[in-house]
Order: sequence, then C-alpha cells, then structure tokens
Amino acid sequence: MPGSRGDAEDPHGGTGDSGTGTRTATPDERSWLKRHGPETLIGSVIVAAVTTVLTVTIPLLAGGDPDDDRGGGAGPVLTPSAVTAATEPPTCTMIDCDGLDPKDTHCDRGAVTLAREMAGSMQVSVRYSPGCRTVWGKLTGAEEGDTIEIATSPAKKERKAVRTGHTQYTAMLPAGQTFSAQAIGISLKGQPAHGLPPGHQVPVGAGQNDIPPL
Repeated sequence: MPGSRGDAEDPHGGTGDSGTGTRTATPDERSWLKRHGPETLIGSVIVAAVTTVLTVTIPLLAGGDPDDDRGGGAGPVLTPSAVTAATEPPTCTMIDCDGLDPKDTHCDRGAVTLAREMAGSMQVSVRYSPGCRTVWGKLTGAEEGDTIEIATSPAKKERKAVRTGHTQYTAMLPAGQTFSAQAIGISLKGQPAHGLPPGHQVPVGAGQNDIPPL
C-alpha cells in the first residue's frame, strides 16, 4: 500500500513486531554458510557416529568366555596395544605350559569352563584351553586365605591362595587327549552365614568328555 514500508524495511522478512513472517538468514549467517557449507554439519554427524561405533566395538574384540580369567565385567576401553594382546596366539602348548600362568601365556583366550560347583558364595571351576591343551582351577566368591587346587594325578598339582579380592586361579597343567582333572576350593574361615564350617572343601571334576564341541 502507498505509504506502507512493510517488508521492505524488515531485515528478517517479518511483518513488524507480529513475528508471523518467514525468517531468512541474516548476513552473518549467510556468510558462515558460504565459508563452511552444509558438509561441515554432515561431517560432524559422521564423526560422532564413528566414535560411538568404536567405543562399543573395541571392548568386544577381547571376546572369550564370560567366566574368563581377566576379572570379567565391563572394563575400560581397550587401547590398540591391548586389542593386539587380546588377539595374540598362545605362547605354549601341553607340557611347555606346565606351571605357567594362563593369562601370561594367552592360554586364557578362548578357554572354556568344563565343570563348576558352588557352596555358599564360593564357585570352583575347571578351566580348559583348547589352543594350549591345558587345565587350571579357578575360585570366585572367595575370601582372603581361601585356596584353589587342581590335580591331574597324585604327582601333578597346582595350588594358589587368595591374597586380595575374591578371585584366584592356579597355574596350568597339561591335558592330553584323555585326562581327568579335579579342582578343590577350600574356605579357610568358612562361611557361617551359609552354614559352611572352617576348612570346608568344594570339589569338582572334569575330563576330556566334558570338552564342548569346538
């Protein structure tokens, strides 16, 4: 209308103070878009998505039995060096593993539990490594001073006591094509709340027939 300045003087394309008009980009906003372009926003979204995928995927690379010998549970995000260690092959087999730590030799990677038994809060397990062909005993839910022992013969035994925490495992013993392993967890002070007297023993045995199909 004559004498009406209307939209011509409104820098935002509005209709005065009513706020009902369509807003257009200010000169500063148009300048930012010219400098950066829409690909900047798309790139930010892609980076955020990739970061999320890596955060979820890297801890899964360690794999293994949930009842593993590294403490279990949700741990910190693994560094590249930790991921490499998690995929390294075992450093020994059979007799060469006798008396060695399953974690230090990577024999715990892919290990399985052949048998387990519980009493009170204590769980005793016979662990087996298909790659190293070894067995070891593991004790969880224990207290300081409790012990775990494993034997494959009267002369072949490994034994270890809980020093801190509630979990302990023995060194390894070789396991041939046929074997019989007996693990025993011993509660030093007992667990009165569970009716276990001092020195209570929790035995569990396993052999080659307990190895699951691989």
